[in-house]
Amino acid sequence: MEKIKAIVFDLDGTLIDREKAFLKFCDYLIEKYTPLSPYEGEREALVNYMIEIDANGYGGLHNFIPKLLKMWNFPLTTEAFIEERNEIFGQFSETVPMLDEVLTTLKSKYKLGMITNGCSYTQRAKITKVGIAHYFDDIIVSGEELFAKPDPRIFLLSCEHLDVKPEEIIYVGDYYPNDIVGAMNAEIKSIWITEDTEEKNFYSIKIVKLQELLQIL
Repeated sequence: MEKIKAIVFDLDGTLIDREKAFLKFCDYLIEKYTPLSPYEGEREALVNYMIEIDANGYGGLHNFIPKLLKMWNFPLTTEAFIEERNEIFGQFSETVPMLDEVLTTLKSKYKLGMITNGCSYTQRAKITKVGIAHYFDDIIVSGEELFAKPDPRIFLLSCEHLDVKPEEIIYVGDYYPNDIVGAMNAEIKSIWITEDTEEKNFYSIKIVKLQELLQIL
């Protein structure tokens, strides 16, 4: 694309498969804590409920345990759960298909950046686990800054770090309220990874899989 000098990515749901990671985390919790506090119902029902209250990472960590207690007498406090979750969640991360090929190809033509919301330790652990840090010229974790997506300032900070103008960046993400709206408010072009067919008021290209970027960029 003409004038584009940098591609900046979201992490969860864009570069790594967050749904698979959360399923592994559910298995971890059940295996570790049902011996201490048995769950009498069907395992599948418990996992499905945890997926529901997690809301793909947007249900709020402080809300998770109060909601979980409605189904399972989970033995940790909210504070202890958050501490353990942040410490171990990164180890369950795995990349989306063809990620290395996509990043290798794009790195040969553009500067690459990343903006991810979340706890610094957890997000950095995810990046380390999947071994992709070397592809990026800049990585911004909201837990290390004073603002987070969709605040346009974090997108403009990425521009500053990469030494490019907003009109010279394309931002790629999967979560419309944070990624697409945030980029739009920073006057940055975006590519939305989604299976959503709903029409929204935004300037963006839609794709379903990350590897489709190779047909566009």
